[in-house]
Amino acid sequence: MSFDYTFEQIESLRDIRYHRTPDRRATTEEQALAFVDEVGFCFLFGDAGVEIPTLWGAVAGSRRAMPHDHFDRDVGRTWEWKDSLPTRGAVYYGKLLRGKPTLASLDLLPTFYALTPNYGDVDDYLLQYEEGKLSVEAKNVYEALLNEGALATSRLRQVSGLPGGGDNARRFERALTELQAEMKIVKVGISDANRWGYAYVYDLFLRRFSDVPEAARHISEEEAMTTLLARHLRNVVAVPEASVKRLFRWEPWEWDRVVERAATQGLILRDVRVDGIKGRCLATTDV
Repeated sequence: MSFDYTFEQIESLRDIRYHRTPDRRATTEEQALAFVDEVGFCFLFGDAGVEIPTLWGAVAGSRRAMPHDHFDRDVGRTWEWKDSLPTRGAVYYGKLLRGKPTLASLDLLPTFYALTPNYGDVDDYLLQYEEGKLSVEAKNVYEALLNEGALATSRLRQVSGLPGGGDNARRFERALTELQAEMKIVKVGISDANRWGYAYVYDLFLRRFSDVPEAARHISEEEAMTTLLARHLRNVVAVPEASVKRLFRWEPWEWDRVVERAATQGLILRDVRVDGIKGRCLATTDV
């Protein structure tokens, strides 16, 4: 059997596109921003379930594993910039994909927003709640921000009626993830208003990125999916189709249509074989 690529060829291309080389690594905050803008979206530290660029990899400038040492210089800079970049409004940061911390470029925000159930009004949540598509905890957290403005997590727990730990803490975290995945709320800063001196500050997505809904209105769902699929494959080069499905979690009927569209437009390749990866892969045409 012949192969289109070997796994090491794929990894070498990823080193360049993930900025995992000494000459491309992010050594300043502006270089970290340039990395996010280039890849379009990435995870913070990665996820065993999918292949995707990470801010950590770009800061480390290598393939090295995430160390357990919190005093590691690269870990410190990764942690610092994932706070400072969204605080200044230079990137989006939240649990957008797979419930994992995701950084996204401002250019791609309308594309992501086009795939949400939102229409661009602060009261969109009410219809979703009435239809049983939004949990009561998410509704309460959203309304706390709607009525009070930006809040640190400690205060947000209290106002939304979910203070303390235990089950309340779990319900609160699920609500935050739910609202971030649908781009209803977003992290906008860091506060020292708790006993650890470190807490996220959240606000409504529409307050932070008020121009995104109008830009998203002109993007169809199929167009948005095609754009994100093509960008992801450009980053990862080639990857099993199952991995991409796990990342985006689109419906099967949507998935088949989008893959067909992207392939027809010459943006991706199907049935690519990689020596070292089981099964057929999807791949970028941008190599």
